[in-house]
Amino acid sequence: MQHITEPDLETETETDAARLRAAFERDLGDPARWFPPPGYPDSLALCIIDAIYSSGARHSMTEKVIGRYREHRRALGGDPDRDGAVELLGTFADVGGAQQWASQIGNRRPTSTAPDAPLRAAAVADASEALVAMGISTAGDLRSAAGAEQLEPVRTAWCGVPGQRSGVTWSNLLKLAGLPASAAGRLVVGYVTRELGPASPERVADLIREVADLAGWDAGRLDHAIWRHEAGLQCQQAG
Repeated sequence: MQHITEPDLETETETDAARLRAAFERDLGDPARWFPPPGYPDSLALCIIDAIYSSGARHSMTEKVIGRYREHRRALGGDPDRDGAVELLGTFADVGGAQQWASQIGNRRPTSTAPDAPLRAAAVADASEALVAMGISTAGDLRSAAGAEQLEPVRTAWCGVPGQRSGVTWSNLLKLAGLPASAAGRLVVGYVTRELGPASPERVADLIREVADLAGWDAGRLDHAIWRHEAGLQCQQAG
């Protein structure tokens, strides 16, 4: 009887990582000159707003919401770039609820195209409440939970908010807070798929972290460099 050798998954993974590293070195240039990824390492409030409002939308629209939030907080003597989830929830009380927040600070975009989909403003409030209930009030709290490998229940709480089940905005939140994404974005998945064949967003995120670890690169900068390459933007800062 002919012996059938099972595929060595560890060797296959190493081969995929090596192929990707070669592609990154070919396409992305000097890692020391990659742009830092966008984010708000000291403001969980801004991370939450950006994560929810940027999903499936032009980022210029999200920037306008962020700008109005900053104006609101500064007018009250606050520091939006250091706000946590509690301060963000306070702005809903300031204006009288999610409907008013959508009109005055956010916009009236819903979380999906479903007829009864809640406003993204409501999702911002609900997600903030979910994080506070899990003991996550600041971006530092989120990073500490990641370091202690205690993010899964926090993820479950976030994805339980209406309109957030897919996990896309959760992955956005992690990146904006300075953590590795749990799933890669559409453009990054497209790049890896061209190089290796079809792969899930979660698999792509794992491979990017693996290549970064092996090469001594920053995984967040690598992910952002791939995104910029796919978006037709410069990958290298002037140096």
